[in-house]
Amino acid sequence: MSAPEVQWVLQRIDEYYGAGALSAGVGGAGEGPPLERVDRDESQLLEQGVRSHTAELQNANIVGASLADYMTSVVGTEYDHAVEAIVGLRIAGLHHSEWGHIDPDGSDGAPWSSLVATVRRALLRERTWPAVGRPDVSYTDLQLVNPAPQSSNYGDYYRYDVDVQFRGYEELP
Repeated sequence: MSAPEVQWVLQRIDEYYGAGALSAGVGGAGEGPPLERVDRDESQLLEQGVRSHTAELQNANIVGASLADYMTSVVGTEYDHAVEAIVGLRIAGLHHSEWGHIDPDGSDGAPWSSLVATVRRALLRERTWPAVGRPDVSYTDLQLVNPAPQSSNYGDYYRYDVDVQFRGYEELP
């Protein structure tokens, strides 16, 4: 079973992207280029099985999430902890000339910058008090940290990595 933080991240992206959140010109509500969510902790697509990286990017743009770190530290004189969880997020796409779903002008797919902005907005919409569902933990906020755009390294492969940092408190009995 995957971490609640990973499930929360993937669910927010699915809900927001499915609402037609891409920029105008990319399609109407629910008509945007396909986006598949990957739980990298369980090494499987949430919608179907993974076969190969290139083949998957020809089917859809991919957003993958994995729990990178979970830290606690004692706070105060009680048995409570400050909690920080880091979810590593990777957005990947393939240029439409390689039968992918990324197109800079938006006619044959999503502009890369719009896809990245849509994923960022999906997470930042609930950046205060995100209700993740981890028992006894209340997150006060989340931030997107350590952005690493890597699309300039390739001609037709687009990739953007960022960490989603959850901060909050765990109230122990």
